[in-house]
Amino acid sequence: MPIVKPISGHTGCGGVFRYLTKDGRALAFDYLNLPAPALEPGEDLPEYAPYDWARDMDATRREAGNDTPWKGKPARTYKHYVLSPDPGDRIELSDLRRLTMAWVRENFADFEVAVVYHDDNAGRIPHAHVVVNNTNVGNLRRLQDPAPRALKRSAQRLAKEMGLSYLKDAPKGAPSPPRGTLQRTYVRRAEAELSRRGLYSWVADIRMRVEIARAVARDEADFRSLLSEMGVAVADNSPRAQRRDWVYSLSDAPTRRISGESLGLSYGRDRLLARFSSGASALATNGGRALAAAAADALRVGGVDELRDLAEAVSFVDSRRIRSMEELRRAAEASPAMGEKVLAVAERTGMLPERSQRPPARRPAGVRTQRPGSGPAYRRGSEQQRQRSAPPQQPRRDDRGPRPPREDR
Repeated sequence: MPIVKPISGHTGCGGVFRYLTKDGRALAFDYLNLPAPALEPGEDLPEYAPYDWARDMDATRREAGNDTPWKGKPARTYKHYVLSPDPGDRIELSDLRRLTMAWVRENFADFEVAVVYHDDNAGRIPHAHVVVNNTNVGNLRRLQDPAPRALKRSAQRLAKEMGLSYLKDAPKGAPSPPRGTLQRTYVRRAEAELSRRGLYSWVADIRMRVEIARAVARDEADFRSLLSEMGVAVADNSPRAQRRDWVYSLSDAPTRRISGESLGLSYGRDRLLARFSSGASALATNGGRALAAAAADALRVGGVDELRDLAEAVSFVDSRRIRSMEELRRAAEASPAMGEKVLAVAERTGMLPERSQRPPARRPAGVRTQRPGSGPAYRRGSEQQRQRSAPPQQPRRDDRGPRPPREDR
């Protein structure tokens, strides 16, 4: 069953181009409505010479005037879709290219499209990154965001026609999964199954973004702002709900929404407010902003695997209350399976200082520290000073001798 994940771009295409082509990890390329230099144009699946498709997409958009803001909001300059086949199909790259291009022609026939194929996920499963420019090459109008459900149905139908696994729509009125949990992090069966098969889960996606924001944020306002930068909206749940909670949703797909406590108690409103009121974490007071920027950059170009690495590193550091790289190296030695990976992320993002600030030394029990201007020597000097500066005392009456007798008048 192919999974389609949408991501909106609001900048030039240079960033996503560099991300998808860096380190020579691209397996192959395909194009639609772009002047890509084909080395074997007569073949069903042509090979292409190196080509800067981002430059041509940016030029088309600029000439059509589609880089300007729309209704006061930044222009959506392109759509980036990640099309992942079912790992159980063990699909060959050639079949993935045929499936992807059939899906592209069916849904984006009048737009410039660049497709880059990778297999850099955990299971080495080939998948397609589809970048669609926002300008219709026929009428120069902006791309109207296709309905995610229609795109998904198109991919499932084409997969079925090719003899691949496909996913049927759930029947109307089907019961929703149970909500609420007492676990710190709660993973439902469907999410766990998608993760096991190396497929995208929007619930896991939201949890990863919230995990990073909760560790980095100093207070509620900071938490909401960070999530907004990472493409997650936060809203209060219904006033009629039994428990007050927050509801998270993907900005690009508002129907994909889930309450905090459905992700686990650590992501619910009450637990988060209590966390913020207890003081900022080590990540919030040190390299939190660099970490949040790295997460936003990964999301901007569809780096789900990179986002997962960041979230795992944050969870590792936060749960162990690690405050410095020095402490992290010791923890990594104790947990080498995860620690080495976390250490690499921490060094790359600068999320922790080299050494934590030590608290002031505590004096031994029973030892009292003298304040300045106290102690026996000070008391003796003060007494002498008072004696020198005091006015002369009048002798007492007993020292003047006997009182003379009183004369009668």
